[in-house]
Amino acid sequence: MGDVVSRSRLTALVTLAVALGSASLARAQGTSEAAATALFDEGRRLMGEHKFAEACPKLAESERLAPSGGTLLNLADCYEHTGQTASAWVAWKDVASRANAAGKADVEKRALTRAAALEPALSKLTIAVDAGSDVFGLEVKRDGVAVGHTEFGLAIPVDPGAHVIEAAAPKKKGFSAKVDVAAKQTDARVTVRLEDDLEASAPPPPVSPPAPAVPPSTPPQPSPPSGGSALKTVGVVVGVVGLAGVVVGSVFGVDANSKNQTALQPQNCRTSTLCTQNGLSLTSDAKSAATISTIAFAAGGALVAGGVVLWLVAPSSTTKTGVRVLPLLSASTAGLSIDAGW
Repeated sequence: MGDVVSRSRLTALVTLAVALGSASLARAQGTSEAAATALFDEGRRLMGEHKFAEACPKLAESERLAPSGGTLLNLADCYEHTGQTASAWVAWKDVASRANAAGKADVEKRALTRAAALEPALSKLTIAVDAGSDVFGLEVKRDGVAVGHTEFGLAIPVDPGAHVIEAAAPKKKGFSAKVDVAAKQTDARVTVRLEDDLEASAPPPPVSPPAPAVPPSTPPQPSPPSGGSALKTVGVVVGVVGLAGVVVGSVFGVDANSKNQTALQPQNCRTSTLCTQNGLSLTSDAKSAATISTIAFAAGGALVAGGVVLWLVAPSSTTKTGVRVLPLLSASTAGLSIDAGW
């Protein structure tokens, strides 16, 4: 009878842990939306005072926290006032794409008109890679953002001003160059040339094998875990699985954003309705990655909270218990089944 009651109690505790995790996730989302609203209001106020350089970062952060067509429209207009022509051009095309998806033809037309008006004024920067430097493992970045291999040699729209180009590859010395791109300049160019790193190419010195370890005469015998430590172990396992979910969510979130930005490149989508097959594929992949990211974040947050609760409610070390942790997998759910008694 006591075993049945104990198992019921544990089931209730696990249910409570998952519920607390879901509530924590909901509160975090609500906080982000509140911050996004406050940033939007402040950005609009600054724009009204013609302080566009201060307003744009507020609106950009608001859009990051809670993407909105209205926020993006204001951000595109703000970028135009600060002379960030490429950023404004991309933002207007994104506004048009969202308006098209929402069936707002008038907003789409106005956004496309604003984007088209900016095209003659776009500054462009070409990043070329020397043939001897285009090796396996090459990584090129423009202002800290990775540049895809397909962009090499193409004139890509950039905001006027200073830009830093960096490159690295195995057994090569790092490359860094700064280029100033003027307004409406279209012939700005940087060529990446990597020199061999002779020190990295040299073979490492021989390493002497370690001396064999002498086994102890009387190896210590591990004591069986007590009831409290066993339940705490379950809490740690649940928490670690939750952290893994958060990491997966972060990885897929970054991947979704990267693919979405790549899809917006002019060689992929010239307009919101004219995309290459690569552009359509990137857009679809970005949506899938974003969905996985959201699910992983939600599940991870719930499991982390559950692990904390199990740790806190673990019985004293004098209580004996038996604990089994089994995975639960199906087409729509993933989690752990915990069976214990004391």
